[in-house]
Amino acid sequence: MEWLFASLLNAGYVGRSHLIWDLGGQDWRQVALTALLKDEPVFIYRYNDQLSTAPEHCFWRLMAEHPSLRIYQLEVEED
Repeated sequence: MEWLFASLLNAGYVGRSHLIWDLGGQDWRQVALTALLKDEPVFIYRYNDQLSTAPEHCFWRLMAEHPSLRIYQLEVEED
């Protein structure tokens, strides 16, 4: 969490963000869409091997710069 907080501050973001602890196979659609509508970043930490499905027209982007390789950011698909 410290790394994520530092990354947001470094990017100049000081608003609200969402970190979801994911066990896989969970439905985060309502939480994610609410945050996206408010233009708030959404992150997911993957506990298991399988990641929960992203909401329609979105995808989870792996944040490869984090050493755990378990943190993803929700991104909107571009047409």
